[in-house]
Amino acid sequence: MRALAHFLSQVGHESNFVPISENLKYSPKGMRRIFGCKGGPKNYDPLKDDATKGRLRPKLWTEESKYASNPEALGSYVYASREGSGNGDEASGDGYKYRGRGLIQITFKDTYKKFTKEHNKRNPEDLKDFVLSPDDVLDLGYATESAFFFWFVYKKDLNKVASIGTVSEVTKIVNGGKNGYDDRLMRFNSVASVIGINKSSE
Repeated sequence: MRALAHFLSQVGHESNFVPISENLKYSPKGMRRIFGCKGGPKNYDPLKDDATKGRLRPKLWTEESKYASNPEALGSYVYASREGSGNGDEASGDGYKYRGRGLIQITFKDTYKKFTKEHNKRNPEDLKDFVLSPDDVLDLGYATESAFFFWFVYKKDLNKVASIGTVSEVTKIVNGGKNGYDDRLMRFNSVASVIGINKSSE
């Protein structure tokens, strides 16, 4: 039951149970805070509008007008050539094409490949190519399936951690950090009170 509460609260935070694609429309400061700093958003100084431990993506400062309020350009840059992602370079446009989609935001070309393989293995009567047509993940049925894929297949230890772990631990696996942690915690404790399990303090 604890894993179920984590699943519902994480999906609720990521998409509010409505299939969506990642919103990459950011203000100049917003894009620099989220994507620009080595070590993540915690190392962004809003007063200086700079990274405290070095700039990870310097073009967010030097070519601000190219990326601010331009989702396609920003996604293509910040998600380009990431190790293990399968994404090509910035010019390929893979970063934007394979941005987060669904109920729990599957991201990167290789993830779409893995989801395609898993879906086709389980649904030989409905063969799909989510690499060719990534927007299909916005269909409610495929979006729901992609969330289960993410939870049980892509993040192999996630459900095991969710069965005993804290919101902080689960969020780190889902999100890679603590983005939206307060809302995730609130949602978990709301679900916990309904299904009769112990709330989480962290």
